[in-house]
Amino acid sequence: SNMTRRSLRGCLMVFVGLSSMRWTFLPVPSGTSRRDFLLRLPVASSVASPLAAIAVPSVQEVKQELLSLADETKRGTTASSDQKRRMSQLADELTSAAPVSTKSMLTGTWNLAYTTEKEVLSLIGDPGVDVYQKVDVEQGTLGNSIAFTDGKRFDVAGKIDTKAQSGANAEAPYGLRSDFAFTGASLKVPPLQLPLPPFGAGWFVSTYLDENLRVNRDSRGDLAIYVRAPA
Repeated sequence: SNMTRRSLRGCLMVFVGLSSMRWTFLPVPSGTSRRDFLLRLPVASSVASPLAAIAVPSVQEVKQELLSLADETKRGTTASSDQKRRMSQLADELTSAAPVSTKSMLTGTWNLAYTTEKEVLSLIGDPGVDVYQKVDVEQGTLGNSIAFTDGKRFDVAGKIDTKAQSGANAEAPYGLRSDFAFTGASLKVPPLQLPLPPFGAGWFVSTYLDENLRVNRDSRGDLAIYVRAPA
């Protein structure tokens, strides 16, 4: 029948294909079973894992997407649930590829690029508002500042104790952990500068830290992205 002829033709093509391959027969060493010998043979390098075809984004590509999305969401003030989820995923991708960081790398002025902290988001809807953090690990000082376009500003000062690289535990993720406590605050409404009582203490972990970018997870469960300010 036609079906039988097609089946025979298919079998013949498989046989011819196998016959045209170059075969090498290796002798089995004495004292070794054929099964053990076959198991010791290396896997052919031409057989690639399906996962090898999946492109893995570079750290630079992840950083670019992270900062682009931070800018798109206006530092998080307009972020949707999906965008917040994506920012968290990108932050985790960077964390998994984080370079070895030291405490001294934390020292400097850092501009806020993105945050999920509601209190901060309520104050920075105007893109002209400057939000930055000053850290001096050696002196053990921390300062958060919000400078408004009309001359008003809000400053919080505190003490910081940065640990060596710490492992993940039930309380905090893996990274460079800093414990902090605020010691004072002030609100400037020109020409007045009003002192405010200090409030707040906790910790943040820099889960990713390089020369220009910092990813923070803190004791309140918030995510913050900082970019180092030009010297």
